Amino acid sequence: MFGRATFQRSFTPPPPFVVFKNNNAFNRKQMMRTKTKTIIIESRIRPGRQVEQRKFRMEREKESIGIYEYLETIGVAKSAALRVMSQATMQFEAERAKMGMTLDGSVKFDENEVRKVVEFLQSRDIREQQLGGLITNFPSVLAYDVETRLEPLFVYVEKELGITGTDFAKEVQRRPSLLGLRADENLAKMVGYLESTGSTREEVVEYLMKTL
Repeated sequence: MFGRATFQRSFTPPPPFVVFKNNNAFNRKQMMRTKTKTIIIESRIRPGRQVEQRKFRMEREKESIGIYEYLETIGVAKSAALRVMSQATMQFEAERAKMGMTLDGSVKFDENEVRKVVEFLQSRDIREQQLGGLITNFPSVLAYDVETRLEPLFVYVEKELGITGTDFAKEVQRRPSLLGLRADENLAKMVGYLESTGSTREEVVEYLMKTL
């Protein structure tokens, strides 16, 4: 009896079970609160920069819409316009970098650049109904500088190879990749090599028009 009573008086029940919060969930909530505060602070600190970025995006969107509409008028399908502009833009940046130009706000690929190329091709007997297909198959031509690349190519073909502008235009419409040749680099070197092997000028021209 005595031992049982002593045990009952000295017994201390254990503390109730405590349920702790999930640490991962708690940390995620804290991170979200911190991120939200940071965004609010940044928006208060840099309102001018956000306005400038929004204005820049709107201007670029307007320019893009203008180019797409123009491409459609010369026969480039809507479904191909995005691919055409993407490839042409990358080529434009590569071309201007080779020319040592800095791609800032003063040098950009826009509708004016596209129009220059199209108007040049039209002046060189590229038929209007063929323009859309030519540009769709070889978008890079839109990025070529008229004065330093396209004009010298046509002049070289006419004066050095004896091909009339009309005949070359016909060849270009069949194989637009011919416009990718550089008169002062790969084309002149190929002609020189072929002639050094004993080929006549007529054979050189025939070879180039069939294989390039």
